[in-house]
Amino acid sequence: MKNSRRNFIWSSLAVSTLTMTRWGWAAGVNGSGIPGSPEMIELGKKWKALNASDAKQRGRERFNDNKYGMFIHWGLYSQCGGIWKGEKMEEGDGTGPRVAEWIMRRKEIPRAEYAKLAKTFNPTKFDADEWVAIAKAAGMQYMVITSKHHDGFALFDSKVSDYNAVKATPFGRDIIRELEQACKRGGISFGVYYSHALDWRDGGDSGMKDYCYHDKPKQEMFVNKFDPAPVKFDDYIANKSLPQVRELVANYDLKEIWLDTPIYIPASHSFEFYKTIYEANPETLVSQRIGNGFGDIGTPGDNVIPDEASENTWEGIATTNNSWGYKSYDEDWKSPKETLFWLLENVSKGGNFLLNVGPDGTGTIPPKSVQNLVAVGQWLKVNGDAIYGTKPWKVTHEGPTGIAIKGTEHRSKKGFKLDVTPEDFWFTKKGNTLYAIAMTRPEGNTVSIKSLKGHPISGINMLGESGQVEWSEKADGIEITLPTFGSKGMGYALEIIS
Repeated sequence: MKNSRRNFIWSSLAVSTLTMTRWGWAAGVNGSGIPGSPEMIELGKKWKALNASDAKQRGRERFNDNKYGMFIHWGLYSQCGGIWKGEKMEEGDGTGPRVAEWIMRRKEIPRAEYAKLAKTFNPTKFDADEWVAIAKAAGMQYMVITSKHHDGFALFDSKVSDYNAVKATPFGRDIIRELEQACKRGGISFGVYYSHALDWRDGGDSGMKDYCYHDKPKQEMFVNKFDPAPVKFDDYIANKSLPQVRELVANYDLKEIWLDTPIYIPASHSFEFYKTIYEANPETLVSQRIGNGFGDIGTPGDNVIPDEASENTWEGIATTNNSWGYKSYDEDWKSPKETLFWLLENVSKGGNFLLNVGPDGTGTIPPKSVQNLVAVGQWLKVNGDAIYGTKPWKVTHEGPTGIAIKGTEHRSKKGFKLDVTPEDFWFTKKGNTLYAIAMTRPEGNTVSIKSLKGHPISGINMLGESGQVEWSEKADGIEITLPTFGSKGMGYALEIIS
């Protein structure tokens, strides 16, 4: 078993470049390591040995079982709500994304002026146990929060930099510690996001100045050029970023670390981050955005639904509205049905789904997003067996509904119209059990599933219902007679036993 497992991992690595390109990580924005160079060959061998370990496999299995998690973007920017000096993110001049946590870059706020936000950061309504309770009510099995975003401000007690929630604010509390402990009490896995390469305060420019090999730099809008710190990228890595990651892995029980924005980070730095995390806990999974292909968890991109299935370890990430950080005037919330659609699209294709909430400056998760999340949690109480711990089947979806989502601005500009029919089914599998999941209930009690034709069936059950399910094979598929629904709700899931 050990050899076959390792062969699968290595075969997955062989297609990693294709996967990253297909999912929007074009060459050149994922690190400055040169493919095929002696350095990349040497570091690649060292990384593969760690990545293929039994401990890492245990981390993957836990990650796959969890399937659905809560992402949290929270920091100094949350106090602004997407507005600076009366001007919204979309108004006036500015460079970079219009999402709220980018307000320092978008509005080109000088470092010293932005740092004044720390003096007013006092989220007295923050309650770690309440946040965990919301995640659990939503059916989420893990949580990942921004321990430091691109603005350079940390939510944990750091000896490396006093620019953190404990030492620089009237709040004076270690937010990461409180959430770590609350997650342990609540029985869900805990992880952190840490912007390791991009830091607008302390010189993290993702290697743009020193390691860009393009005439026209890619993602140049990401870096701080309006008030840059007089610090070389290597010095930023050595004196702040890597030491803070060492603090995180030494002081907190982390199941996942979400690193971000590698762009031109050298391969040696990416590997050093990976090795540091591995040596602290080899089961901790690391996002692919560590750079240069040295991660464990892939992602199709921000607010992107992938076109194809993959049994590699990956997670889709999305927002509950159109911003990651709290944006006070964005009320375009994903409805429960849209949220369920995103969950099914990701899980049926073999991935996890990490859905973001943006608490406000007081520490309150917007009530409307909570309401929508809990509605999906009610669905998962009944149908969770079709989601948690599953893998993709040979068919991910059948039916007339086809919706492409290719990024945060894609949805915000074009809107989202979901018109799922009773003929739409998503599929997952667990051992010898196949699940067919519908989002819409039929007007009658008979449905036909074409993809089941020829599939061995010894029994069919409807999750959450005790009534008998009958089926027969027809020319174009399996015709199924459903029992009377005993409760109201979104769709249903069928358990198909071979």
